[in-house]
Amino acid sequence: MRLITKINLALLGVVAVSAVLNFAALRMAVMPSFASLEEQAADRNQGRVLEAIELHKEQVANSAGDYAIWDDTYAFMRNEATDYVDKNVTAESLKTLGVNYFVAVDNEGHIVLDSGYRYGEEEPSPLRLFASNQLLRSHPFLEATEDVEVRSALLSTDQGLVVVGYAPILMSDRSGERAGTLVLGRILDADALRSATKVDFEFKAPEKASEDLGVSGQEFLYRVDQLTSVEGKPLTAVISRTGRDITAVGERTILTTLLFLLGGAALLLFALGYVLRKIAVSRIEMLRAHLSNVASTGKLEALPDDGRNDELSEAIQAFNDMAQQLAELRDKLRRQDYDHGAADQAAGLLHNVRNAMSPVSVLAWELSKEGQSAVSQNLTKALEQLKDPEIAQDRAAKLNQFVTMSATRLIEDEAERRNSVRSMVDMLRHIDDILKDSERSAQLERAVESIDLDKSMRDAVQLVERRAAVDLGLSHLDGNLVLGHKVPFDQVLANILVNAAEAIEASGSKSGKILVTSEIRTRGQGAREVAMMIRDDGVGIDRGSLQHIFEKGFSTKSEGKRGLGLHWCANVMNAMGGRVVVESEGAGRGACVTVTLPAATESKAAA
Repeated sequence: MRLITKINLALLGVVAVSAVLNFAALRMAVMPSFASLEEQAADRNQGRVLEAIELHKEQVANSAGDYAIWDDTYAFMRNEATDYVDKNVTAESLKTLGVNYFVAVDNEGHIVLDSGYRYGEEEPSPLRLFASNQLLRSHPFLEATEDVEVRSALLSTDQGLVVVGYAPILMSDRSGERAGTLVLGRILDADALRSATKVDFEFKAPEKASEDLGVSGQEFLYRVDQLTSVEGKPLTAVISRTGRDITAVGERTILTTLLFLLGGAALLLFALGYVLRKIAVSRIEMLRAHLSNVASTGKLEALPDDGRNDELSEAIQAFNDMAQQLAELRDKLRRQDYDHGAADQAAGLLHNVRNAMSPVSVLAWELSKEGQSAVSQNLTKALEQLKDPEIAQDRAAKLNQFVTMSATRLIEDEAERRNSVRSMVDMLRHIDDILKDSERSAQLERAVESIDLDKSMRDAVQLVERRAAVDLGLSHLDGNLVLGHKVPFDQVLANILVNAAEAIEASGSKSGKILVTSEIRTRGQGAREVAMMIRDDGVGIDRGSLQHIFEKGFSTKSEGKRGLGLHWCANVMNAMGGRVVVESEGAGRGACVTVTLPAATESKAAA
């Protein structure tokens, strides 16, 4: 038997023994982990169901507390609000509130009001929570506590399980004697809970739960929890069923791993046999060492030529050629990346300068037209007539009156021109700020600064306030400070406002509305952020275009627009730690752009 054959047989035996040991080790070490994950998944599924039920109880209890501790409800229990039921206990109002039952009980247990509805595809059908009009004085709903406490519980009715919330009826300021108890109920829809939790579960009577449950088998894991009634007695059992898919995946994973190990071992044997046949161990080691050095250092250097002129030498030469091509490609990619970055920066800069220049050109055109006003021409004619010594006295008086009125008009026009010039100067300064900021950003990293949201928006408004079809509304902006880079942030606001104004003009409406509001939100771990919503009633955005709205080169506008604005805005906001979100209900229904940045630690009022 040849040496290479012996070596291959020995290696094959090692691989076989290794496969058996690996299989045993995987079964002993990995499968318990999969089983543990399966148990945890079953516990999580049961927990989701219980949490969903508790959420329903909390929601109904909160609504019960709101209605119970209310002057109108208090007055109704004292027979002082005759229209209370018509206003608050209709099918529509209860559906809006998210409950099916509305019950009011006085302190003696007499049910003053028991109204409810079950909602379906047709008209709501009336319901009652209690069969009688009197509760026992010992009923938990009538239990008096020292503190005002809003509680929740479960009841079993002919409609199934009902989540109830109940609270003492007091005045809105929690004063006055307790007028009774208000109870709100919501029918617990098991199908809706299954859909919401994505868990397969059912409700069963407590005495039947253990009979039907059995034990967890090969296909499913079961979890059971008892739910109690308002009296604290067992009411129903929640039984969830979780498929044992994870252990099946574990079995398949172990088998797949073994197959890969065996396949890899076969390839290894083939490679070793080939190398031994060619007596190329030393050269392979040299190649391996070189590749390891490349992996550790990241430097793709050429291999030295061994001069043997065989297949391995050709492979070394091919590697060297590849290394040279990769080096050239890396340099080319670096140049292209630089060029693309510079092109994007230039395109964004030109886009912002164009937006800022648009109102400047409008002001310049208006100022040029004012120099040719009819008032100036008529005033000149009037002054020439007054120079005539033979002019009639009454005519001169009228001309003097006209001169006075024209002079006043010219003074007013001059004041307006000065305001326009000042606005133009501010806009030109804004353009200068854009250029300076672009120059600084090319040399230095921008420092985060505190930005006055109200001032930035009012500066940006100048770009669209002279558009005849646009009506602007600003609210809830004063006092909000955000962290970011002021000049780029101002450009983002300007871009969004110009887009909104152009959307209104494109809709063909003679008068459109842009409404700007803001609110403070709380992110994870208590971090605060300020969101500014800019809504317009323009042409809107269809759902298909909304998915591509931030892509470079995409635009919903015609007339050769390049689609740079929102792409640039999104990149700038991401760089500042913020974000931009665009929403629209469809074409012709307007749009809302939400700009979010981290809130500054101090408000403007505090500062």
